[in-house]
Amino acid sequence: FYVLRKEFEKAEPLFLEAIEILEQSFGPDDIRVGRALRNLGQHYHIQNRFDQAQTCYEIQGSVVGPGHPDYANTMYLLARVLSQQRKRKDAEALLRESIRILEEAGLGESPACLQRMMFHSMELMNLKQLDEAENLRRKILHIMELSKGWDSLGTTAAAVQLSVTLVALGKLRESEELLQRCLAVRKKILSEDHIQVASILVHLARLSLLRIISDIKVNNDLCRSHLVRGKRLVNDAIRIAEKILNPSREDQKKPKNAFGIELERIAATGILLEALEIVGHLDSGRMAIQAWAPANSVLLLRLPREHMKHGYFKIDVVRIPDKCWLFIWPAKYRISLRYTTLRIHFNKFEKFDYEHFEQALRRWVSLYNEPRTRNIVSNALRPLYMKCWRTLVGATRHAPFMDAPHLQDLLAESQQIMKELGGENNMMT
Repeated sequence: FYVLRKEFEKAEPLFLEAIEILEQSFGPDDIRVGRALRNLGQHYHIQNRFDQAQTCYEIQGSVVGPGHPDYANTMYLLARVLSQQRKRKDAEALLRESIRILEEAGLGESPACLQRMMFHSMELMNLKQLDEAENLRRKILHIMELSKGWDSLGTTAAAVQLSVTLVALGKLRESEELLQRCLAVRKKILSEDHIQVASILVHLARLSLLRIISDIKVNNDLCRSHLVRGKRLVNDAIRIAEKILNPSREDQKKPKNAFGIELERIAATGILLEALEIVGHLDSGRMAIQAWAPANSVLLLRLPREHMKHGYFKIDVVRIPDKCWLFIWPAKYRISLRYTTLRIHFNKFEKFDYEHFEQALRRWVSLYNEPRTRNIVSNALRPLYMKCWRTLVGATRHAPFMDAPHLQDLLAESQQIMKELGGENNMMT
C-alpha cells in the first residue's frame, strides 16, 4: 500500500521486519525468505537504488538455488538492474540463463519467457549483436504467430521489433513488408486514427528516408518517389497525433479516466516529435536529391558587365527547375578569369522551398507553448523534444531559405525555448 502511494520511507521498515520474522520462523535459507528479499529488491529497484536492489536479488538467488523458476525470475530482475547500470554484458548473460531455465522447465512459450526474450533481444541490439538479435526476434514472432495468430496486437508488436532489427541489418524490403502487414492488422483491430497506427506510419516514413539514402546515387527518380511517400506517411502520423492532442468535442465526451488520457497524450506527443524529426531529415533528403540530380536543362542568365564587376550581385526572385544547372555570363564581354567564382544571394524565396520546415518548427514551438503539452515536453519527453529541435535545425541549417526574416524570428523563439530547458550548452551555432 505504501509503495503504491510512493511513500517508500514507510514501506522499507515493513519489508525489513517481514524478512526478520521469516528468518526467525523458518531459517535464512527458506524459500519464503528468498521471496521476501526479492520484494525488497523490487522496492529498491523502483527507487533506482540499484546497488541495494542487486544485493537483494543476489541473496535471493543463492537462497532458492539455480534451476528453480524463482531463480529464473530473480536473474531477470537482476539483469534489468545491471542493464540500467549499463553493465550490458553481465545483464545479457543473466537473461540468457533465465531463459534457459524456463525452457528446460517446459515454459519456453510462456508469457514470462517471451517477456524475457524481448528484453534479451533489446540487450543484444544494444551490444550490436544484430544477427543473434534477429534470430531471437524471429523466434518470438514465430511463437506469437502459433499462439495468437496474425490478428493480434501482441504479434504486431513482435513483428515491429523484428522490422527494427532488419533495418539495422540493411534488410529494408523485408522490414517494409512486415510493417505493411502490421499496419493492416492494427487498422483492422483498432481504427485508422489510433496512436498505434501512427507509430507504424512513423516506422514506414523512416524506412522511406533510408531508401532515399541507399538509392540516391543510383536512381534519382526512385528517390523522389521515396520522398513523396515519406512525406505522405509522416503527414498522416502528424495528423493522427494532433487529433489525439486536440480532441473534438465528441471525442472529449467519450468516457476515459484521467490517467489513461495523460498516457495517451504522452504517447501522441512522442509520436509527433518522432514525425517532426523525420520531416527535418526528409527536407535534408530533398536537398540531397536536388544536388545529385543530373543536369538535363540549362538556365542562362545574362547580366550587364557592371553587375559582375566585383563578382557579387543579388537576385530578388528566382525559381530554378529541378535537374537544372545555372550558368551566368556577361552581356557583352567574356568574363575575366579573375571573376570566374561568383556568390549568389537569394533575397526572397518561394513558399515551396521551406514550408515543410516552417510548419514542423511551428509545431515544435506550439508543443511548449500549449499548456496541455508543456509539462510533457519539459519533463517526461524532454530529451526527445530537445533532440527533435537539433534534428530539425541541423538538417536545414545550411539551406539558403534559413535567412528568410520570418524564419529567423521563429528560430529565435525556438532557441529561447531550448535555453529555458537547459539546452543552451548543446545548441548549434
